[in-house]
Amino acid sequence: MKSRVAVAMSGGVDSAVAAWRLLEEGYQPTGVTLELWTQSGSKQTAETVAHAARVCRILGIPHQSIDIRTEFETRIVQSFARQYLAGLTPNPCVDCNHAVKWRSILQFAKREGIPKVATGHYARLVRNRDTGRYEIRKGIDRSKDQSYVLWQLDQGQLADTILPLGDFSKNEVIDLSHRNQLVQSIAQESQDICFIPHNSYREFLESYLPQELAKIGTGELVDAEGNVLGCHDGFFNFTIGQRKGFRMGFGERRYVQSIDPARNLVVIGEDESLYRKAMYIGNLNWVAGEPCDSIRGEMKIRYHHSGAECQVTRLEDGRYIVRFMEAQRAITPGQAAVLYDGDRLLFGATILE
Repeated sequence: MKSRVAVAMSGGVDSAVAAWRLLEEGYQPTGVTLELWTQSGSKQTAETVAHAARVCRILGIPHQSIDIRTEFETRIVQSFARQYLAGLTPNPCVDCNHAVKWRSILQFAKREGIPKVATGHYARLVRNRDTGRYEIRKGIDRSKDQSYVLWQLDQGQLADTILPLGDFSKNEVIDLSHRNQLVQSIAQESQDICFIPHNSYREFLESYLPQELAKIGTGELVDAEGNVLGCHDGFFNFTIGQRKGFRMGFGERRYVQSIDPARNLVVIGEDESLYRKAMYIGNLNWVAGEPCDSIRGEMKIRYHHSGAECQVTRLEDGRYIVRFMEAQRAITPGQAAVLYDGDRLLFGATILE
């Protein structure tokens, strides 16, 4: 009999099959559901806990729920709102994995004397025999690979983690859930951010920060030369690359090129204006090795980005500049940039500008 393991349970197919696989391998799983957000309109409700508890009953394993709503709001929701109103487009799910989810489930495991934690992410963990470091590798199913959202995890967190689904495809996981009659008790999976209803940033901000948004008011739509083309209802309605939401039409399609929150300006242009061959990054977390001044690899600039060859060089001010072999479209400050060597995650960082 292998050791005990605390499994993050959302009530969805991935966490259900992750727990089932651990049972099959001889582990003693305990399902743990984190209560994150239960405000009106959100997807994170008591129903999530009920789904997870039902799956655990089918599997015959214990289930615990942990209320971390206050911490989640402070560390993730408030941070997201502040960054968004600063003109950035943050990725709260990436921050949540490191700062809240792993931290909370590891604390629970330590209190209960459980040595390992596990999740249903589609990624793999490998310990490098030469360096002794734990490395994150892409999942076998590249269409579902979630290594990108795990780049902030530190070596201590990785050492105590098991990722049971990294060697499985999504179709295989769905098939396993059906064959083991888990699918009858699992919730519909969602790719949306849990605290943003209907995946609408504006709807969330209007309900969460109504007074702050009211102060912003209308602003100007301008081209790259500063010529005024029209007006808008507030810069917070736009993200880099967006082509909808303008008050007027144009002769050709226009896209958001950049955002100036201080002046409430939104710069728009044709599609060609969105392409850049370089960007600055900071807040690096070196996963697969020690920091170095120059490195080549393939970088993803958003979750669904296919990756692009680049050269990364450290600057004297501590930032790094990324130079792409081919120009990339809609590079967005606030998003994560993750560098790979094949399927091995070298480091992750935050796009600065």
